[in-house]
Amino acid sequence: MKKLPPLTALRAFEATARLLSFTAAANELHVTQSAVSRQVRILEEHLQHKLFVRLTRRIELTPQGESYYREVRQAFEKICDAGSRLNGRKKQSRLSVAVLPGVAALWLMPRLDSFWRENKDIDVRIVVSTGAADFRRSQIDMAIQVGALPGARAKGLPLANRMAVDWHGVHADALFPDALVALCHARLWRRHPILAIADLKQHCLIHTAIRPDAWATWLHEHGGRIGARQESIECSQYAMALQAAMHGEGIALVPSVLADSFDPEHRLRRLFDGPTPSSGQYYLLTPAERYEDVPVRRFREWLIAQAKETSQDADSSPIARR
Repeated sequence: MKKLPPLTALRAFEATARLLSFTAAANELHVTQSAVSRQVRILEEHLQHKLFVRLTRRIELTPQGESYYREVRQAFEKICDAGSRLNGRKKQSRLSVAVLPGVAALWLMPRLDSFWRENKDIDVRIVVSTGAADFRRSQIDMAIQVGALPGARAKGLPLANRMAVDWHGVHADALFPDALVALCHARLWRRHPILAIADLKQHCLIHTAIRPDAWATWLHEHGGRIGARQESIECSQYAMALQAAMHGEGIALVPSVLADSFDPEHRLRRLFDGPTPSSGQYYLLTPAERYEDVPVRRFREWLIAQAKETSQDADSSPIARR
């Protein structure tokens, strides 16, 4: 029989590699940090390979540690599955997906029921988040983010969003373009028609916290600027900005995909020449070690199909200029 590694050490390694922290692993396992560190060293001696690089304030997996962690994680999952089968329980896979607030509320949630109907064995949990995806320190399996890929040439409106804390081993599948559209209620336009960029100074601008510089950037792109005494409204999310525009409180500047999801009948008037592309796109991010897992693959394929359908609808829908 092959000699197994020390199981206590293996458990300490799995928690440390997943959380990239001896302290966090110790808290999860209800032991001391020194105990976790000691168990990891025992495993390293057993394997005769260094699994972690210990830096001043953090740790990183070595290439050997990264490879070993993927195998250990899969082995742990198989052990859990075996226990479920032994007890006659049908295993339900869980997926934790981090999603930007506007995308979650306006685009994903209205569609998610169709995935659940066809995939009753997969429990998808949506985590609303505005921060960069961190697949090591947080318990997420996938993330929907907006931004530009590392090394991509910038075209369109600047977008400095940080999509991932660490791009090592992360797959990025494009979903749909990021383009901003200015819109307002028809009665607001009738009161003060907006025929040129300069006409915007007569109106209240609706800003959103997730992209606070959007109006300034968009106006600069179109040869304008925010007036020194221009009225403004601050909203925390795009859904609130769209609601404010629907109530005639001002002009909102939002991603076109979210505007179309909120207002498919184009009750809000799209201004000027329609959406202005940014330098980024919306992406589905997935760690390489989970990319071909069955629940991850099924959700990814469904999501990409939904995004393709959304893009086709946008291409076939004329811009409203009522």
